[in-house]
Amino acid sequence: EKRSHSQNKRASVMSQRLIGRCSANGPQRFRSFLHNTIHDVLVSRGWKETESDTDWDFFWTDVGWMRECFDHIHLDDNQRVNHFRNHYEMTRKDLLVKNIKRCHKQLLRDQNPEAAKYDFAPTTFVLPAEYTLFVEEFKKYPGAVWIMKAIGKAQGKGIFLFNKLSHISEWKRDYRWRTDQQQAENYIVQRYVENPYLVGGEKFDLRLYVLVTSYSPLNVY
Repeated sequence: EKRSHSQNKRASVMSQRLIGRCSANGPQRFRSFLHNTIHDVLVSRGWKETESDTDWDFFWTDVGWMRECFDHIHLDDNQRVNHFRNHYEMTRKDLLVKNIKRCHKQLLRDQNPEAAKYDFAPTTFVLPAEYTLFVEEFKKYPGAVWIMKAIGKAQGKGIFLFNKLSHISEWKRDYRWRTDQQQAENYIVQRYVENPYLVGGEKFDLRLYVLVTSYSPLNVY
């Protein structure tokens, strides 16, 4: 895949941010599960690729390695990986909602003016745990459209819209929803944005990539 000069420059800046301290001897040592843009930039900067399990400064790894190996190794101060060990707290829909609400409550307790900026998230409930709370909220807005999303799916799978509780009766009867089933599948339900911004009459999304080096305090490049 061809990349523009600006893309290479941004990736180069990212690679500089990823390593806080340089290796004591020689060039940076890196390991990568993928041969992608990051890999190409690291090589172009003169970094040395290694297949060692432990002898590296930076490791571009996958989530499987983080889950299976991260807690069983010791990282030196100069070593960095490209994931946070509990990354799913931000990437799974129900956990993201939980953390947004928790952060908002903490800001309110601290009387932090930043709390006022948390109106970007629509009203959201996790089902089936918060079904009773959801029904109470649903009844306040007759005719409003709501959207259901499975917590662990992507690419639009399992998503549907409704504006009557009867529309989800079939979904409620599904065995996966019942709380007495170990395989219960959780969903989130949200107030649907009534007047979304459209391009050519169609909805769209923007995929923006940033480098997060810390969540507390939050540092984003």
